Amino acid sequence: MAVDCSIFCRTKLCFINAFFFLFIISSFTCLHVVFGTANEFDYGLHCNSIVHESKPADEEFNIMPFSRRQYGYFSGGDKDPNNPPSRSYSAPKSKRLLFETHHVFTAEADDVFMVEGNLIFQTSFYYERSISSGSSYVISSSDRGTLDFDFRGFWSRTTGKLCMVGSSHAYSKEGKLLHLAAVLKINNLQTSSNISTLVTGTMDSLSSANDPNHFEEISLLMFPRVNYAYTMISNQFSEGCPGGIDVQPMSSLRLSQTRTICDMLGGSNAFKLEYTGSCNFSKSCNPFGDGIGSVVSLRMIQCSNDRQSLRLLIEFRNDSYQGYYSSPNLNTSLIGEGSWDAKSNRLCIIACRIYDAWSSLEKSHVGDCTTRLSLRFPAILSIRNTSTIVGEIWSEKPRNEGGFFDRVEFRNTGRYGGRIQLQGLKYVYTEMAEVKKSCPKKNPKTKSSREHYPDGYSGNLGFRMSIIKGSKGRIGWGSSDPLAVGDQQDQRFPSLIPSSSSKPKSSGVESNSSSGLLNISYKMSIMLRSSELDGGLNTVNESSNEYLKTEIRISAEGVYDIATGSLCMVGCRHLRSGDKTFSSHSMDCKILVKINFPPLNSDRRSTIKGSIESTREEIDPLSFKPLPFSGRAYYRSWVTESIWRMDFEMDMLVISNSLAIIFVAFQILHVRKHRGIGPFVSLLMLVILALGHLIPLVLNLEAMFIQDSKRSVLIRGGRRLEMNKVIIRVVTMVAFLLQVRLLMLSWTARCSTEKKKTLWIAEKRGLYVCVPVYVIGAIIAFSVKSRQNVHLTWYYIDEIILGSSRAYAGLVLDAFLFPQIIFNMFQNLREPALSHFFYIGITLVRLVPHGYDLYRANNYADIDDSYIYGDHGADYYSTAWDFIIIVLGIFFAVIIHYQQRLGGRYFLPKRFQESVIDEEFPVDSEEQLPLRYNT
Repeated sequence: MAVDCSIFCRTKLCFINAFFFLFIISSFTCLHVVFGTANEFDYGLHCNSIVHESKPADEEFNIMPFSRRQYGYFSGGDKDPNNPPSRSYSAPKSKRLLFETHHVFTAEADDVFMVEGNLIFQTSFYYERSISSGSSYVISSSDRGTLDFDFRGFWSRTTGKLCMVGSSHAYSKEGKLLHLAAVLKINNLQTSSNISTLVTGTMDSLSSANDPNHFEEISLLMFPRVNYAYTMISNQFSEGCPGGIDVQPMSSLRLSQTRTICDMLGGSNAFKLEYTGSCNFSKSCNPFGDGIGSVVSLRMIQCSNDRQSLRLLIEFRNDSYQGYYSSPNLNTSLIGEGSWDAKSNRLCIIACRIYDAWSSLEKSHVGDCTTRLSLRFPAILSIRNTSTIVGEIWSEKPRNEGGFFDRVEFRNTGRYGGRIQLQGLKYVYTEMAEVKKSCPKKNPKTKSSREHYPDGYSGNLGFRMSIIKGSKGRIGWGSSDPLAVGDQQDQRFPSLIPSSSSKPKSSGVESNSSSGLLNISYKMSIMLRSSELDGGLNTVNESSNEYLKTEIRISAEGVYDIATGSLCMVGCRHLRSGDKTFSSHSMDCKILVKINFPPLNSDRRSTIKGSIESTREEIDPLSFKPLPFSGRAYYRSWVTESIWRMDFEMDMLVISNSLAIIFVAFQILHVRKHRGIGPFVSLLMLVILALGHLIPLVLNLEAMFIQDSKRSVLIRGGRRLEMNKVIIRVVTMVAFLLQVRLLMLSWTARCSTEKKKTLWIAEKRGLYVCVPVYVIGAIIAFSVKSRQNVHLTWYYIDEIILGSSRAYAGLVLDAFLFPQIIFNMFQNLREPALSHFFYIGITLVRLVPHGYDLYRANNYADIDDSYIYGDHGADYYSTAWDFIIIVLGIFFAVIIHYQQRLGGRYFLPKRFQESVIDEEFPVDSEEQLPLRYNT
């Protein structure tokens, strides 16, 4: 077996040469980029016909055509606009941009100013093809986009035109560096604006069409924010909302100076449309014709200085999802002005169409301002009205005129009712008489003194229905969240605030806390496979496609028994009309919901069980079969324990890796002290241990520089977890370097010994034994896993293969002593090649997590993705596997102990204990033998 024993001797020199090589390459690349982007382009050649170049003055101007951060949208940039490039994700493609104005200087020409700024194309998803460049596409590989142009040019305040030239650089899909030069032309940049003002423009490439750096023209659209005048609402809404449905002011909540309409609608809000009354599937009930949108989104553009008026972008969509950096479909959007009417306690909005956005954003203009909206916050909620924001949309056009549409209502249906809590919002129980009939009071059972159920005000009553069963097994999932508990707010639904500090009474219904009964209301949303819907649930002839899901929304109210943990409620199901939209005017309130909560001190694997039943006769067309469901209980006390457990596991992981460093250091000292011991350490074992530290470093290298904000915010919300994760990676790296150092010492020691050929033969034979064992074990593990998941798609099978590979690698690492045992057996060694501190210590480091997992399974809540020490994805963890691995690890350590005392083949019959290798290569003198020492 030919081995280059000098490989580690040249390691330091190779590292130095590689460092200087990378330094030279990176320096050349940086200089190339700097000189490429610093290249000036001829402004006069491209822009003098728009705004003539003028010598700028030193004085910086304090009035800018933009706000310092002006957002907008873009279209184009694709090589073939009619065939846009594909995306990695099926979510809508983002087309959002940001213009940052850095400096504005006066110039010698009248009303001409020099402007410097950046135009940033923002993206929402990874590897979105933003701009095509020749045969390649400029790629943005972050979730906020990286295509940034530096521009410099001149703006004419008289004509409102801005012309700039600039450049950027990016990498193509093939990894080629592209130098992008462009000219930016913007129109209608006035010092004041109103609802009809749109800032439009284009960005063109300065490269020739056959140049690899060329890209197609991009059109821009921005809503200006400088000195905006709310002229439309001041003229038409001076006396409330004409044309809107009259609602008593006392039935809506009022807003204060500290909680303004801008605070309530900040950012983006999505509402479900309800086509009721004269609307039907064959008739237009929105500004854009039939079949456009089941959701209306209100995105705030700007708020007035007094925070009583605002500008909105109103978009009609088919789904409620909208990413933070996603862009709207301007072809189905309106631009509107709104003002809060303190007399009627509602927001009045006037909206206008955006025309010609489909062809080019540069040609967009505003017109047809006959659409009206109103929005209010109901003061009273009930089982038939659980929305905290309701509104309506209507047209001011005559019915017989083109573009007219019937009145449409909208309301929020999300889990949380608003961004800010409103004082005075109350819940009124209206179905308690029916609750008494359907939920008869049971005789109190004798309960164990150890059983304690969650309190109604504790925030433990919200849960996820992970399994909803039907005649063919699981048919769906859902969520169930309290809306009101008694008359107090529920902490999981923060919009409800009592009108006074004492418990108010609503509709004469009072919770009987002395008997352990508490009034409660819920919002439930479940998703069922369309193919599993029976006649009562499928009221609109839903498709039978098993991959399609149908949402069932139920509001319920009833009584919760604190003594038994049982909840019984009467529910109302929102029925869907022919256009498949929900309506609060059509409900089925013949539903009974029963839920049983496990005790707080029960097994952490306990589940919440319940059922949803129809109380109608079976022949009734709205009747449906019972839907039993179950869900995991995540009580707050359990979550608190889990957070403490995660901190403890983080500390245990740091201690474990630190001990691994110490034990490896003992082995290094052992090899240095006894020079003849190094060649007898199995190199395969050292490679396995080194890879056990290297693989986590490679998989999580980016986490040392980029915070895993999702996990820390959702679970911890602090920085201690992030700091500990960095410490763990540093400690793991130190352990890996020490393992590599130990491998180098053993390698060089073996290469310098006289018996190196004998030792390499033993190593080679050990490899022939270990590798087939590992391969056979992997085949068995993967075949068992594939049989358990034979129904899954290729995507999930790929995930299972990756996860199984990681777990099997952990099992191989648990049995790290196996190669040393085989090596000792072939070499028939009786020498103490391994320090007792090393093999016993590393064995304990690998086995303690499995012992801890046995304890954790019976004492902590099983919360997914929360295991840090003893991670189930990094090894085989179960009651059986924990026991097997612990016994196997101890067994291997005992074998090593006796091998180093009695010989490598002490457990074999005597006829197999003679060394064949030693007979072939006899030792001439005792000087070649390693030194023995007493341990």
